[in-house]
Amino acid sequence: MKSPRPYYHEFAWAYDLLQTENVQARVDFIETVLAQNGIAAGSRVLDAGCGSGRYAAEFAKRGFNAFGVDRSPELIAVARGRDSGAQFAVADLLTFSPRKMFDAVLCRGVLNDFVTDAARRSIFRQFATWLRAGGIVVLDAREWTRTVARFAENPLHRRTIDLPHGRLTFESETRLDHESGRMLIHERFEMDKGDETSLTENEFVMRPWSAEEISDYLDVNQFRLLGTGTSYGESDAVWSDRIIVSARKSAGNHKRTAGV
Repeated sequence: MKSPRPYYHEFAWAYDLLQTENVQARVDFIETVLAQNGIAAGSRVLDAGCGSGRYAAEFAKRGFNAFGVDRSPELIAVARGRDSGAQFAVADLLTFSPRKMFDAVLCRGVLNDFVTDAARRSIFRQFATWLRAGGIVVLDAREWTRTVARFAENPLHRRTIDLPHGRLTFESETRLDHESGRMLIHERFEMDKGDETSLTENEFVMRPWSAEEISDYLDVNQFRLLGTGTSYGESDAVWSDRIIVSARKSAGNHKRTAGV
């Protein structure tokens, strides 16, 4: 899952400026799902692919033992700067091996970056490895049919941010490869500091999911599907292509010995 995206590295400092969803409202939604399944404050929660750590930090503020992991050192540096009480680590999700199991795992938006079948199988095996029996996974991913509808209508996303000493313009253009079921994305970052302008561009691939594919991987790894939806309880056109899934790890799975 190698990612050269400047979004996660060179421009990690701008991540929170570009990602403007209502984190508190979404954590409200997730916390309700967890509470309905007996997971409350004090429980161990992992944010897998935590980005700049906003969700893990919010869970820590609410009394959860929150941990975030991401493969970007730059994003983790931003996360650690929050001083929220959450713990953070730099690691690849496909090889991440914590010493203790978690009561809940969140995985938001990251699944689209797993393009190969082997990687997609592996990440769901990781969910099962990280979670105790009866633990809950809450994930969201782009759903292919909804993604086609969204980007066929508007393939271009643009956002301009005024900074104390200039302006950052971010642009993303998406083409759809219907044969492979993949998104071919071109990103562009333009920094205007008045007396100079710099341009950074990159291209990468994402692969959306189907509800059936997610359900199959959950079933293979002994998860019971709890629910699916298309929002975290809010109306957000930017997230019109997402599917949100919650599932419980079946009891009786092998447990690892807890470490320090």
